[in-house]
Amino acid sequence: MRIILILIATVMITACNNFNPFLEEDLLKRPKAKRCADCHKKIYDQWKDSRHFHSWNSETFKRSSQNYSKVKCLSCHAPYEIKVGEKPELRNFHREDGINCASCHFKDETKSMHGPYKVFSPPHPSKQDLTYTKSEICSGCHQETYKEWKKTGSENSCQSCHMPSKKDKIIQKFPFDLFHSKKDLHNHSFPVLKASEKDLEIKISKEDESTILVTITNKTVPHNLPTADQGKPKFYVTVEFYKDDNKIDEDSQLILHKGDEAFVYQKPKTLEFTTFEEYNSISIKIERKLSWKKKRELIFFKKVRRDEIRDSGL
Repeated sequence: MRIILILIATVMITACNNFNPFLEEDLLKRPKAKRCADCHKKIYDQWKDSRHFHSWNSETFKRSSQNYSKVKCLSCHAPYEIKVGEKPELRNFHREDGINCASCHFKDETKSMHGPYKVFSPPHPSKQDLTYTKSEICSGCHQETYKEWKKTGSENSCQSCHMPSKKDKIIQKFPFDLFHSKKDLHNHSFPVLKASEKDLEIKISKEDESTILVTITNKTVPHNLPTADQGKPKFYVTVEFYKDDNKIDEDSQLILHKGDEAFVYQKPKTLEFTTFEEYNSISIKIERKLSWKKKRELIFFKKVRRDEIRDSGL
């Protein structure tokens, strides 16, 4: 039955170059993402859990853009069409859709949907475009993070971390689902990963009796920690000083995303923490706060006795 359907559809579509009974022309007019869900329901459901979905309507973005009056911030939050290395133009329709399907996949030049696979798609023309397997596809909006990644020389692409895949069909609608075998379906929720202890090398040493040095190296994440183009993500590094298990003092440093202020890939960064109290142990705490979240998230915590701290580190 499946083979018969495919043969019938193929004959009907190829019999006349100008005739495709399955063509849905509204798909070539940059519809809202909900329209794409008719066939691509799994991808649509993932996208609704993403920051791309919230990019325009986010209360954080409304505030930071001063109710959409900061023009330079707007186009990446409702782009018309993404292009490699170029900041996109602002869309003048469906802005509430944020960074939607057509923003990334429809190209005016070819009047086709572009993606990483060569597919049979009667409802709309499709073009295989291997740029979608590379970090370059993200470079128009995420320009600073892309530059950071480029400098590292890492073989890991943006997609390998932020669009993990599993085998599945990219189409769920009958009968078009019959034309497709399972492929690597990449996660369109674009998960925001959190660095952990395995990503950071942390060394503790004493400069003198009142000064603790903490050297932190971003070992594995191939961009700055934190990283952003317009937002204000932050890391906090705090040293607490204890006397007989009672906290007596603390010192904290704020880490921003710009340049060497951040934890640059494989570049040690030494922070200095001072107390004039008599202490016999310390704790090291690293937290992050994402631009759109109200609370900090714990990344690392460790308590160390004073007699364990050496000038050469732990």
